[in-house]
Amino acid sequence: MDGIEQVPVPGKPLTRSTTHFTPIAELAEPLLLDAKIHKYTHQFADIYYSRLKILREALVGVARSKWANIPNQPKHVARLLDVNKGELSYVVGTVYIEMPLKPNILEDIGKDESIAAPPPRPKYCGPDDMMTLEDESGRIKLVGERLQNAGLVTGVIISALGMENAAGEFEVLDFCISGLAPQTPLKASSEGEGEWVGFISGLDIGLSKLASTPTDEDVLLQLLVEYLSAEAGGIEDQSMTSQVSRLILVGNSVIPIVLEDEETTKAKTMMPSRTKYDSSPIEDLTTLVTDICYAIPLHLISGPNDPTGASMPQQPLPRAMFGKELSQLPVERFACESNPAWIGVGDCEILATSGQTLDDICKYVEHEDRLALARSTLLWRHVAPTAPDTLWCYPFIQSDPFILTRSPHIYVIGNQPEFATDVVEGMHHYILRYVLLTYAHFRGEW
Repeated sequence: MDGIEQVPVPGKPLTRSTTHFTPIAELAEPLLLDAKIHKYTHQFADIYYSRLKILREALVGVARSKWANIPNQPKHVARLLDVNKGELSYVVGTVYIEMPLKPNILEDIGKDESIAAPPPRPKYCGPDDMMTLEDESGRIKLVGERLQNAGLVTGVIISALGMENAAGEFEVLDFCISGLAPQTPLKASSEGEGEWVGFISGLDIGLSKLASTPTDEDVLLQLLVEYLSAEAGGIEDQSMTSQVSRLILVGNSVIPIVLEDEETTKAKTMMPSRTKYDSSPIEDLTTLVTDICYAIPLHLISGPNDPTGASMPQQPLPRAMFGKELSQLPVERFACESNPAWIGVGDCEILATSGQTLDDICKYVEHEDRLALARSTLLWRHVAPTAPDTLWCYPFIQSDPFILTRSPHIYVIGNQPEFATDVVEGMHHYILRYVLLTYAHFRGEW
């Protein structure tokens, strides 16, 4: 009939790329805790010693190469307490920054309970901070202009070149870090080939019900399902989304559990505050994940708001909480992951974290360049250096699973204020893409 436009249709049927899930057991399994074996009765010092032991060899090699052409060849001193005054040398150790503004659990316990605790500080850094370097033998204070704006945080392993002065301080002339860890090679592919992987963080399902102006969250979630299923949008949109072979939800998929006001609870029941649990966010997430899994495989990474432990590494959400249908799907189709998580797609290795690691690092520096800090974690070869100092983590013994023994091909950090991405290149043609994901709920771009 005249005047009726034809609905545009693709020239050929849309087909979704075949996905290939490749578990990275040697990197992923150390992040999983067995309650029968792992206990919280150990000292946290072990994780620092393990970190230093594992990264020391790489630092010594980098330092020896960097300072090889310095006159009066500086020597490597293996123990900090063996440094000689006035003698040029380099040492390897763990950075520790004394920060008066940093939270102190002993002070919190000692305060009168009748005095309200101060609100958490957005930054820990201040003019009275003091940087030190420590190893198994002891600790030495670091001074020098080279350290100004160095961007170092507690827990980073460095090699420092300098000499001890009359005051017993180590005057730093230069320092170096490990640099990118080795990376497994990727198979060459032509442009446009390969698998596409989608990432979403900060869905915060259930948040609209708590807002003063609630949005129609169910409609937005349904639009997300239709978009990922290549059923929404124009031909170009459908052609693009049909190439997405796997989806990864990077933390904060639901809102945190809400606690009743303590005074209100006591007035009602004469009992301490209790958890006011609402199961609807989990039920809505289950519906969303079920609908998406009909179209594409999905990985669900735990986040700070999700119902799992707060200590890093956060453990995977139990598959059983999502009902019989999802819990019976194979891991290749639906997988609950730890935080951080290593995920292999084909020969591409992906490292994703829900953002607590970068959020905590930002409190140690004055600037807010999160992309630069994300790059630094790769060059430090450690994704969570401030754990366990100010970031809760499990007290590992003789290991530190947050160390990057090898570099991923894609590094994703979720729940950040703004989207940003960049590429870092290393020796032997290593190329690594790192991405900061925003809160999907606040932007409304699901």
